[in-house]
Amino acid sequence: MLRFLLLALLLVHGAIHLMGLAKAWDWGPVAAIAKPVSRAQGLLWGAAAILFLVALALVIRHRDTWWVPAAAGAAVSQALIILHWSDARFGTYANAAILLAAVLGAAVWSLRNGYADGTSAAVQRALAEPQRMVAESDMTGLPPPVQRLLRAHGAVGRPRPRVLRMELSGELRGADGPWMPFTSVQVNTFGEPTRHFWIDAVMKGLPTKGHHAYAGGHARMHIKLLGLVTVMDHSGDRMDASETVTWLNDLCLFAPGALVDPRMSWTPIADDRARVTFTHGARSVSAELVIDEEGRLVDFISDDRYCLMPDGRMEPLRFTTPCSKHRHVNGRLVPGYGEAIWHLAEGPFSYGRFTLRSCSVE
Repeated sequence: MLRFLLLALLLVHGAIHLMGLAKAWDWGPVAAIAKPVSRAQGLLWGAAAILFLVALALVIRHRDTWWVPAAAGAAVSQALIILHWSDARFGTYANAAILLAAVLGAAVWSLRNGYADGTSAAVQRALAEPQRMVAESDMTGLPPPVQRLLRAHGAVGRPRPRVLRMELSGELRGADGPWMPFTSVQVNTFGEPTRHFWIDAVMKGLPTKGHHAYAGGHARMHIKLLGLVTVMDHSGDRMDASETVTWLNDLCLFAPGALVDPRMSWTPIADDRARVTFTHGARSVSAELVIDEEGRLVDFISDDRYCLMPDGRMEPLRFTTPCSKHRHVNGRLVPGYGEAIWHLAEGPFSYGRFTLRSCSVE
């Protein structure tokens, strides 16, 4: 809703500024502007209109830098309004609204730059690593259900994943809050484990932005209302452990070819499940993989993840991600829908519903 209001404001305000250009160059009568407008001033009126319309185009194209021409246009516009105060003073309200939006836009741009810089550096490192194939010989020693998973996914005979890119949509909620719609983009790498997750959500009707970063074995979850007001900023050892589990979860669900890795150790459990333990430096996390007869990963169960409690503490709880609606994306079988569930003392609590929009592996 706020985005559409901004689009309308930029369009109307930009069009109004064309009147100053028309007045200066005698393109027709402009009753709204009584004072004469010099041709030099007319060019400034036209420049402000162009800046607003450029900002409009960038907003339509979802470009984070829209705030730059918007702020510049508002500054030029306000200078002209001061010169023609009696005719144009009400434009001050529009400029104030645009400048406020630009401040928020700049804050989002700054936060998102952290995501962009993190993903760019991680991807460059990952793609510089030698590419290895998932060979038939790599199946030796893996529990039978895991072999079934890799074959069904289409991993055998293909390069081992180095980079995973995904787009998701869905809903999230806290322990005592309503469901919040969101969209997200993320990039994971597997040689050096990294995960950068950018989220656009709506909290209490207001846009909310966030960056979950995991690199070098350390994690930070930073969420800002309107991209400006911090509502969540968590890091520390328990967050590091939790994000390692989340990274492993993504790998198993969407890039299981990366399970062919000496840092993974296996414990067979049954015909439909096996336990994987990932060790990176001094940290190890484990999960039980539930795999059906057709090789689809239908659940991921871990006791090594920490839940952020309402009082700010992080407590260990069983974490599961049951999945369904598997389909082939770029020739790889992946789940199309999943949930994230905490297993509380009073029973399971689903806090996330995720629908896969796109998925690619390099």
